[in-house]
This record gives sequence, structure tokens and C-alpha cells, in this order.
Amino acid sequence: MYYKSDQFNVYTVERKVKDLIWSTIIIKFNINIYPQYREAEKRRRQFAGFQVNDELIKATGKDTYFMHCLPAERGIEVSDSVCDAPYSIIFDEAENRMHAQNAIMIKLMNYMK
Repeated sequence: MYYKSDQFNVYTVERKVKDLIWSTIIIKFNINIYPQYREAEKRRRQFAGFQVNDELIKATGKDTYFMHCLPAERGIEVSDSVCDAPYSIIFDEAENRMHAQNAIMIKLMNYMK
């Protein structure tokens, strides 16, 4: 099953990759700015049934890695048990992103000399 709107593309369990579940930030929280807070509440309701949890991981029927670009909203986008599981490689992904960003900064700084 595939859900599409003007802002989101979401695959449900039946259509996802069987050996890797990758999630991204679906709600950007900033409670200091009221319009963004209202948007976050709207998205939270829209995606209430799309949490990555143990049930989703078990539905793959095999060893499955979990990736997230961080920061993850624990208990909303993904359950604590999935974030902390041995198959979660969220911190590896974040570390790789940091190295890529550092390489871009070094390249830009050398270009500006």
C-alpha cells in the first residue's frame, strides 16, 4: 500500500524493503513558533499509524537493519526498543553524515583560499 500527499510519500509494510527499514524526520518540532507547533500536531495525527516499532521489524521475517537520519522523536516516529536494538544503525548513519559534512566544509574552505 502506498500513501501520497503533496508533502509525504509513505510505504506501508507490504511495500517496504525487506532487509532495511529507513525512516526520516516526519515532524519538525519547534514549540516556540505557534504555526509550526500546529503543523507538528497535524502531522502527528496524520502519521499516528506509521511508527517504526517491533511489530514492523518482526513483519519483515528476517534480520532487518533500522536507519534514521536523526534526531528521532522517540515514541512518536520510532519506538525506544527499536532505537536501542542491536539492529539499529542510527548512530552509524549519523556519524557517516558528520564525516561527509566535514569533507564538504574542507573542500569549500580550500576553494576559498
